[in-house]
Amino acid sequence: MSNRSITSQSGDTIRGLLRELRPHQWYKQGILLLGLVFSRNLLSIPAWRSVIGAIAAFTAVAGAVYVINDICDREEDRKHPEKQHRPIASGQLSVPVAGVFAVGLLVGGLLVGYVVDGWVLAVLLGYLGQNVVYSVFLKEVVLVDVLTVGIGFVLRAAAGVAAIGVYLSPWLILCTFLLALVLAVGKRRHELETVSNPDATRESLGVYTNEELDQLLVVTMAVLLMTYALYTFFHAETPMMLALPFVFYGVFRYHHLVHTTTVAGRPEYLLTDRPMVFTLLSWLVVTIGVLYQVPILIMETMQ
Repeated sequence: MSNRSITSQSGDTIRGLLRELRPHQWYKQGILLLGLVFSRNLLSIPAWRSVIGAIAAFTAVAGAVYVINDICDREEDRKHPEKQHRPIASGQLSVPVAGVFAVGLLVGGLLVGYVVDGWVLAVLLGYLGQNVVYSVFLKEVVLVDVLTVGIGFVLRAAAGVAAIGVYLSPWLILCTFLLALVLAVGKRRHELETVSNPDATRESLGVYTNEELDQLLVVTMAVLLMTYALYTFFHAETPMMLALPFVFYGVFRYHHLVHTTTVAGRPEYLLTDRPMVFTLLSWLVVTIGVLYQVPILIMETMQ
């Protein structure tokens, strides 16, 4: 084999490993920043260091989980119109190389989590255990599969809170869980519409119906909006209600996109939708402005 062939093969392997890390799904680790924002530690450099460490640890462990899942599901993925192009399913990446890579990611991620905080390590182990159970059993259980996805997002939020040692608000748990359910149900709906033979790709997918998923999506969205509204009503900072219009519009916009585009299949595509990006940034500006009393600080500075 020539040096050029070896170099080309090595390049393909590296690209395959990077693709296995799902860079397009790294937005999920942004959930770890919620505790930083809502605990009013956004300007704390030590808190930022801890959260960034937790994000790095979660990214590594999540990457290991992706690789392990793709190894176990490679036969089913080859029957899926989109997943068949994944590195392991397509043959771009060999199983032994992927396995060694997964172990390295897992060990590195857990070590980083331990360095950040013992509770972060505990959450990472919980996330790892949850995904093992999900891959072996829960992903084939109707309804439980989407609920498990929601728990994974809650664990991310808990890791962000544990990294800076602040109180884990039940409102954060509920809103994160419900938002994850909305995205998970929307993704299931997209899969059901695009896959020609749902039973061949995932046994539980063939049990769902479009009507059922539409109803679940509406119910979950309604509960999410009610929960967030109650949070703003009971929150000490009454002006938090100013963010409600953006939350309602964002949820309504997602519902519209689910039924008119393919955005539900890849939630990261939401970041390419200008109205959704504007809504998200507006919500963030209003939320930070209220929590950190930015208008009052500006007025005091001008005096």
